[in-house]
Amino acid sequence: MKTGIRLIDFVRGTNILNKYNELKNLADKNDEIVRRRMLNLTSLLKALKEKNKFYKPLLERFTSDEIESYPLIVTSNLPVTDKQTINRHFDEIFTPIEGRPYQKKKTGGSTGAPFYYYVDKEHLSWFWAHIYFFWNRFGGYNPGDPFVTIAGNSLRTSNRQFTEGIYHRLQNNYFIKGDVIGQKPEFSSSKIRNAVILYGYPSSIQNILTVRPDLPGLFTHLKAIFTTSEQLTPQMRKAIETAFNKPVFDMYGANDGGILTCECTEHNGYHINTLNCHAENMKNEHGMCEIMLTNLSSQSFPFIRYRVGDLGKVENEPCSCGLAWPRITDLKGRTRDLIKLPAGGVIHGSYFNNIFYKHTQIDGYRIVQQKDFSLDVYIHVNDQSLFESTASEIDLFVRQGITGINIRIQPLPDLNPTNDKFKLIESHAD
Repeated sequence: MKTGIRLIDFVRGTNILNKYNELKNLADKNDEIVRRRMLNLTSLLKALKEKNKFYKPLLERFTSDEIESYPLIVTSNLPVTDKQTINRHFDEIFTPIEGRPYQKKKTGGSTGAPFYYYVDKEHLSWFWAHIYFFWNRFGGYNPGDPFVTIAGNSLRTSNRQFTEGIYHRLQNNYFIKGDVIGQKPEFSSSKIRNAVILYGYPSSIQNILTVRPDLPGLFTHLKAIFTTSEQLTPQMRKAIETAFNKPVFDMYGANDGGILTCECTEHNGYHINTLNCHAENMKNEHGMCEIMLTNLSSQSFPFIRYRVGDLGKVENEPCSCGLAWPRITDLKGRTRDLIKLPAGGVIHGSYFNNIFYKHTQIDGYRIVQQKDFSLDVYIHVNDQSLFESTASEIDLFVRQGITGINIRIQPLPDLNPTNDKFKLIESHAD
């Protein structure tokens, strides 16, 4: 079935399989990975100095020799950017480069404000090559093997159902829509039976398990599960691993910033695609560690020192799994996932993970902060008779840590009540 991926490469103008094979050969040669990464950064800076309308004047004070010798220092002298900055300077930043095809993308739908941008097809090739690499290294997948995807709209191609169907078929991917689900959805047992991995939103996988608890039994060749796009809570991980009796590897990525990461067998962080993304730490206005990204493979529409809005820490310590790539540790989620306090200060929503994880009857939660700073804490329990006693205990724990705001504990009707990515935390307080 590699033929299908080759056809995708041919039609889309990408080079995924060759990049994947190159990556497998390079993966454990750490010195060469570092050398290539610096070369990619240098090439990006030189291209921007020569051709990009926004970055050319910012880079003119550096000579070519300085860029080649000190690419990290040169990069650190460039301004920090975010979606607002890019939108303001869109026509200057977007400078197509002859011979480098690109593709239009959209992100940010879950925030209610779509963000349009472009990425070079070189980036798309490496991005998918890394997905296949991580699936192979930790899940035993080989490109062309059958897999199942359970997800919502952001992993689909909107308004292109026919094209999408062909694309999934060429990938040998059986796509199951996991946001709006009927009473008992029907599946193709043969496609599920042969799947090597399961890929998707954790909330969507949980949704399907609620109405089709027999789903795990349909897999006969499943090796691993890879989750993506949403924060994977300890409750979700435990529920999915228990149901399928297979390991779960969480993935974190940002297509615009060029980062694609995956947990390893040690589950002590997310290995970064360091060959194609330069990730840095920065202290934000709340004193929290935020990830800043430079996409090394997209020159036509550069993302340089880009604040994608995610909290975490980049570390370079060796990992006992054997993969010597840098990792993101303490990944908390979005900077917008913050509970604001009336007197000032914030609490990240991940604070609730430790509280809820002590109660095995809680298998899902959602928190909404209103404009008056009050909190609606929604919990989903696997035994409804335990809701009142559980709610009382949760109320006590939350009030001990958060004072000065009104808290309401309420039942969560569905594990994933939205059609978009499931938002664990939603704050409307100014």
